[in-house]
Amino acid sequence: MKAMIRTLAAAAALAVPMLTVPAIAAAAEVPAIKKIAMVDMQRVLNDTKAGQKARKDLESSSKVKQEKLDKKRQKLESDAGKLKSLSGESLARAQEQLQKESIELQSMLMTLEQELGDQHNKLLEKMYKNAQEIVSKLAKDRGIDLVLVKDAMTVIYTKDGLDITNEVVKLYDAKHKS
Repeated sequence: MKAMIRTLAAAAALAVPMLTVPAIAAAAEVPAIKKIAMVDMQRVLNDTKAGQKARKDLESSSKVKQEKLDKKRQKLESDAGKLKSLSGESLARAQEQLQKESIELQSMLMTLEQELGDQHNKLLEKMYKNAQEIVSKLAKDRGIDLVLVKDAMTVIYTKDGLDITNEVVKLYDAKHKS
């Protein structure tokens, strides 16, 4: 009797994996992709009115901050030139002040770079999110199964007619007025 129970338990243990293998295989099937499209996100960023305005705003912000930095640097250079006429304790004080201002300038430069990087990243994030919504809707409306990002490093060749970038740019401009 014990031998029979062991045999049934062993048979049941072997049967369980056999029942789950077809279920796992079915879950691992890759869906059929019938229609593919490409979108060049760099062109979306460069060609949309919002992207062009954002780039101008970034350049303007950068220019203003750079001018402030340049004035500070020119003052430092001027102060450094005045050191030649000083000596003793006044020279030491002037050198110490110059050192503090130099450190302040370096700090300003790092802050400027950080602020510009943050502005740029926020812009990219917003534009990518907006573009993804437009691409998703366009793909659903056209029955496109898969949309790939067109990039020279990842896509070597595409058949004419697969690139939907121009349509994405037009829809982006229509939806997101700058």
